[in-house]
Amino acid sequence: MNANVKMIAASLESIADRISLQQKHHPQRFRCMSTLMAALVGFIIGAPFVTPIIAEIAVTSDGFILATTDDGANFFVGTHEDLLRNWFALLAAAELTTV
Repeated sequence: MNANVKMIAASLESIADRISLQQKHHPQRFRCMSTLMAALVGFIIGAPFVTPIIAEIAVTSDGFILATTDDGANFFVGTHEDLLRNWFALLAAAELTTV
């Protein structure tokens, strides 16, 4: 297989993986998912599920998470610890981990 074909095959596999990831994390699969969590998940996996879209996330030195939307609004998300706990719970619910 030549290099171009390998590159195309890898790109298609990457696209398929991304689509699968987006489908597994889509907020419609999780009735209790908040709009904020849907926005965070969308930011992390590159799938804008809700608006406004989160454009940037920052973690402060004391463990708080702040976000900026694509329209420039800033808001408090919560603690780093809470986000990690919720993220791992979502991974388990989406059957992407054995935790």
